[in-house]
Amino acid sequence: ADVESSRRITLDDVFMQCSQTKGFCGVSVAMLVESRNIDLDDPVSKYLPEFKELWVQKEETNGVRKLVRAKNVLTLRHVLTHTGGFPFQTRPSAFLGWTASPLRVSAATASASPLLFEPGTRSAYSNTGIDIAAAIVEVVTHERWEAFLQRRIFDPLEMHDTTFFPTREQVSR
Repeated sequence: ADVESSRRITLDDVFMQCSQTKGFCGVSVAMLVESRNIDLDDPVSKYLPEFKELWVQKEETNGVRKLVRAKNVLTLRHVLTHTGGFPFQTRPSAFLGWTASPLRVSAATASASPLLFEPGTRSAYSNTGIDIAAAIVEVVTHERWEAFLQRRIFDPLEMHDTTFFPTREQVSR
């Protein structure tokens, strides 16, 4: 837990989960599919209209990008399976650095950015796609994704120490 002071990790230590949220996103979407609120083959634009018209980068020469309109419809399945054509990460502003931004801001930024390839034709590991899927959960449930997770997953499973917003007390343990 702390190399300099030779402190070992304990069960009470707080950890940043990072990619563990991908599993929670998948469970969130699966719950909504099971309740027939969404379908994996729904177009993303059904929930996030900014994804209606997408562009794919075909080439870049001397800093000039050649873009073409995407032919394939981007689906929820694509964003969950890393086949949507998105880069690893898009950020709404260079001023934010690595700070997380609201999911709808991340999704809007992704919709305005060119795809790396046609949806469904290749795969590339992408946090962006998972953010888009979580934004769809917010639209469908009318609540923040973190609140949905708390109410539908963390609380029922009695995961009392799992949160997006640890308290000072949890962090200082």
